[in-house]
Amino acid sequence: MLFKLTKLVVALWLIGLLVFIIKLPGDAPPPPLAQGEGIVVPTGGAERVATGFDLLAAGGKRLLITGVHPDTTLAALEALVKRKVDPCCVDLDYTAPNTRGNAEFAAEWAQKHGFKRVRLVTSWYHMPRSLELFRRAMPDVTIVSHPVSSSDLPGTDWWKNPIAWRLIVGEYVKLLWAWVS
Repeated sequence: MLFKLTKLVVALWLIGLLVFIIKLPGDAPPPPLAQGEGIVVPTGGAERVATGFDLLAAGGKRLLITGVHPDTTLAALEALVKRKVDPCCVDLDYTAPNTRGNAEFAAEWAQKHGFKRVRLVTSWYHMPRSLELFRRAMPDVTIVSHPVSSSDLPGTDWWKNPIAWRLIVGEYVKLLWAWVS
């Protein structure tokens, strides 16, 4: 009996992983930027920050980079991605320790600035869990998915990379945990 139950749980877990993989955004193009959109970038890669800066320059209203290391400045981020940005419209959050914290801080930020629509910029493999947590933290705000890829882990052909498999399975497990916690 226990063996059959174990097989069932493993089979369900594998089916869930397959569905998770099928629904990953990969390199799909995000929708166009809407007028007055807030932009939220959880830290985790130069590509995320560069995309956030680009979106702000393209007409985003305000940019939040959340989960920033306490020693990091806006100037350091600009140097990292080789782009300049108007500091008037950029907020840095140094308090969020994880994705749930990013979402909670972003919810306060969105409310403070009156955003009803926020563009979430994060890695393609991190997007499902991020969307779950951000939507839970901001039920009255439209969250627009803006997945980004990096040169070392693109959203296409990732299954050929063992590091990508570890990331994908890890994100799936974290998503399952986010659903139950």
